[in-house]
Amino acid sequence: MADAALDLAAEHAGLTAELKALGTEYLGGDQNDSYTGSGHPFFCVSAPNMRRVTRGWLSAHRKTYGAEVLALAERLMVEGVHYEEKVLGALILGYSAKARAAATPARIEAWLGHLQGWAEIDSLCASVFGAADVAADWPGWAALIDRLSRDANINKRRAALVFLVTPTRTSDDARFRDLGFEVVERLKGEKPILITKAVSWLLRSMTAHAGPAVAAYLDANTASLPAIAVRETRAKLASGTKSGRPAKPRPGA
Repeated sequence: MADAALDLAAEHAGLTAELKALGTEYLGGDQNDSYTGSGHPFFCVSAPNMRRVTRGWLSAHRKTYGAEVLALAERLMVEGVHYEEKVLGALILGYSAKARAAATPARIEAWLGHLQGWAEIDSLCASVFGAADVAADWPGWAALIDRLSRDANINKRRAALVFLVTPTRTSDDARFRDLGFEVVERLKGEKPILITKAVSWLLRSMTAHAGPAVAAYLDANTASLPAIAVRETRAKLASGTKSGRPAKPRPGA
């Protein structure tokens, strides 16, 4: 039997209070905003604490319907004032398969209008939705990514690139690879680092299953691609890391 319907306002308020108790409220500034670029105020909560809050809430609400979990995640991202509220919404989706199953490309697109900067965009777009999620509604996702790549909002253009990072790294589905090349080709001439680093990230991810195709693309487009993307992707092809240095073995490996 499912839990009683969530009081979304109360749950949101409770999570926000928990986040605030874990950090010291911080109103932006160079140190944090140089990474996030969001302009939203911070509580300065560590990533491990953010994950702990997420797992704790989901554990306490195991019987809650996916649509309600999704509604809370949506509320955090759309109505949240602080950076951590918005990221917590994405983390809830990342940990809750039933909430992700209730999401749709149209709904995701609406959330992106309330996220800004590297960290907020990447928290939703880099690893929440995997290859299986995207493949389950490929026409919807392909259309979404195409629209985002043409949007006037640079945050949404970054999202178009980053949404494909996990699918191209973890799946050999040629549809992900082909759309990745299309989006890179469309955005490769942009100069802001928000885009150039994302181009590099996507191309490096694509090397996992399409190394020869990526190498050929670099050869044909070296002059028009961001220099950082060419350098890091060639290093990834040669050594397995973007720096060109062999990856350190994990302890016990």
